[in-house]
Order: sequence, then C-alpha cells, then structure tokens
Amino acid sequence: MLTFLYKLLEHPLCYRLSQLVFAPGADSLLTKQLRKTAQTLGLSGPVLDVGCGPASWLWKVSGHPVGLDLSFSYSLAFKESGEIALTGSATALPFANNSFVGVWSIGLLHHLPEKAARQAMQEMLRVCQKGGYVAVFDAVLPVAPWQRPVAYLVRKLDRGRFMRKQAELVSLLPERTDWEINRFTYTLNGLEMLCCLCRKPMVDGVQGKICEQKNDASFSLEV
Repeated sequence: MLTFLYKLLEHPLCYRLSQLVFAPGADSLLTKQLRKTAQTLGLSGPVLDVGCGPASWLWKVSGHPVGLDLSFSYSLAFKESGEIALTGSATALPFANNSFVGVWSIGLLHHLPEKAARQAMQEMLRVCQKGGYVAVFDAVLPVAPWQRPVAYLVRKLDRGRFMRKQAELVSLLPERTDWEINRFTYTLNGLEMLCCLCRKPMVDGVQGKICEQKNDASFSLEV
C-alpha cells in the first residue's frame, strides 16, 4: 500500500497535495524561516537548489535558483514554470567547482543513506564559491515521540527512508567546516527541521569551529 502511495507522489500534483495534508502550515511557517535565512545570506548571484522537487521553496522568498532533482518529472515541472532545472544526482552534481554563490537543500537528506548523504554534502561544498554559503534544511524525528505523536507518525510514514535524530543528521556535516545549527518547528502538527548553515572559507585549509547548535524559540510551536 505504501509503495503505491509513494509512487503517486512522483506526480507533481500529488506531491503538492501531500504537503498540504501532512505538513499543514508549512507554507507560512517554513517560508518565514526561509525568508529570515535568505535575508541573512542573500539570494543574489547564481544559486542552486539541490533536490528542488517540482517547485522550489525559494520561489516563495523571491529566489530564482537553478534546480536539480533526480526525478525527471519533478525537474520537468520545475522547467515548465519558466525556471532552469536539470535532472541529476546530488552525489555527483553536474557543475564545475565554485559555480554558485549559494547552495540550498531543503528536505533532501532524509531520502539518502549515510554514504550518499555525506557525498552530497561534499558536492554542495565543492560547487559553492569561496566566501559563499551552503544552507541545508532537513527533517528530524521528535526528541520525545510521546510529546509529538502526530509528528512522529508522519515522520514514520514519510517516503524518505532515512529519517534521523538531530545528532545523526549533524554527524553528516563535513568536518573542518563551521556550521550553525538551528532546530525549529515548521508545521501546525509539530514537524521539525534543522537549519544547517555554513560559510565556505575564502582560503583553502581553514578549519572551522565546532557546530553551534540552538533552538529558535521564535519558531517553536509545541503540539
């Protein structure tokens, strides 16, 4: 049954409907967080959205990234909206080194096993320009499932087979890079994400600091 439902989600319209049903309020709450992040980092210059889906979340904050998705139907829907998109893998980005000022990934990593997720992170840093940034947003499991039972159930039903706890997701971030980690709630049913931000050093070989982790109280919504 779940296999059939997951297959339906390959259709862009079904995918959008599933977001409305299983992630109520995301249009407002996640967009608010993305706008806040985009204002800090900027969206000028060439920007990439890795795992863009049929429509980029960055469109909601006036961004116009190049999209990349493994699904041909998703990248086609993206292009039909008048934007640039390629069909390809996050583990082997079809771009030269230092191609983008900003590299975004929103909701991708929980679809990738550990080795592929680590490789995708390295690829994002590779195509990011020196002095640019990588912004990774991804879903995490509730800290205490009994406190957010609906969110826990939705996470377990997610077609992404590699839903992780916060520590597990943070462990995928490349070493020797300086990451700022922020956990926030982005739906009315209590789904949570990590926002992981990294500025790529201007000089090669510069070692970053230990990840700074925090909860953003302004985006916490207890359910």
